[in-house]
Amino acid sequence: MTESNTNKRASACLAMLAFAITASFTGGALAQAPAAQICKLGDLKLESGKVIPNFQMSYITFGKLDDKKANAVLSLHGLRGNRNSQTMWAGPGKAFDTDRYFVIQPDTLGAISTDPNATTSATRSGMNMSFPRFSMRDMVYAEYRLLTECLGVKHLVAVTGTSMGGMESYQWAVSYPDLMDVVIPMVPQPKTTRQGNNMWELARQVIMADPKWKDGNYPNEDPPRAGIGMGVAVQEAFGASSTWFEENLGSVDETHKALAASEKAVGDSVPPRDWVYRTWALESHNIGETRNFGGDYIAAAKSIKARFLAFMNCYDQMLVSRESGNFEAVQAIPTAKIININDIRGHSGTGTPVSQALIADEIRALLERVEKDRPGIRGSRFPRGWNTPQDMCSIN
Repeated sequence: MTESNTNKRASACLAMLAFAITASFTGGALAQAPAAQICKLGDLKLESGKVIPNFQMSYITFGKLDDKKANAVLSLHGLRGNRNSQTMWAGPGKAFDTDRYFVIQPDTLGAISTDPNATTSATRSGMNMSFPRFSMRDMVYAEYRLLTECLGVKHLVAVTGTSMGGMESYQWAVSYPDLMDVVIPMVPQPKTTRQGNNMWELARQVIMADPKWKDGNYPNEDPPRAGIGMGVAVQEAFGASSTWFEENLGSVDETHKALAASEKAVGDSVPPRDWVYRTWALESHNIGETRNFGGDYIAAAKSIKARFLAFMNCYDQMLVSRESGNFEAVQAIPTAKIININDIRGHSGTGTPVSQALIADEIRALLERVEKDRPGIRGSRFPRGWNTPQDMCSIN
């Protein structure tokens, strides 16, 4: 390979890695994002009994809500995302066809956005570290209030989400089992793993070791950029698979340059305080902690009434599919199916063209069944060869 070709390949690989690391935050390139709307909810009471005062949620919508308010889809972003991050799935002819469906994309509770109209968070509220910790069930409750109080929506065609949004989708199906027809989580978990607990605590310690952290009460204009850049890099090391790194980064130097580029991109765009709060919500999550399930996520999964279409990626080492109980949960849900997208980009694998085409085809097929009042989900519950939890991700 010539030096020119090597340089071109290196530049392309750096661009790919930068996209993989920042895609969940930016949502990709958007031609024209709709103007944000604001839902003012007053006091938001959390599971803990604590209250977030003057809570407001920002959101965008695509399509038109029909007269019966019966064509709505709720689409939820991931940990570093915002209201724009799910836009790749909404539009005419896309997975959620906006000629048919009214797609709602909120900035969820604690959204890590510097947008002054974003959902109230530790930073945007001005409360900083006096902001109460919240759970993913609190996040879902806030979204429920947005739908019912500001939009008048009492039923959803679908709830979907990616990563943290996919975990919320699981929780939606348990918290409000009669509210939606289908639930479509992408790279989710029904409960957090010990590996995830380790990963997020390590990342938080890196952030908090930055002298600019100042116990979380740093000034907004001078955040601990190095800390958040390195801290999120810890998380992202579990994102793309080792296969992706081997195939796309040709040398130690390329790898170091890619890491430096991603650290700077994150440091310039992610508010550290809000990221820390959201990882606290992530690491304690278990759908079995809902209501009276006593921590039993299988019992919680059995209570799900909606049709459940889950997209996993066996190359994902950030939200690992097997150890988080996805097989057992989907086995327990009355009408459910797992699809392995099997993409070497790992946690960001839902964003590749091949994966997007697969996901969109499966979603359209399921929504067509709902429209035509046909039962079930197309195809078998598990991929070929997955007969036990031990089989999950052992056969690609």
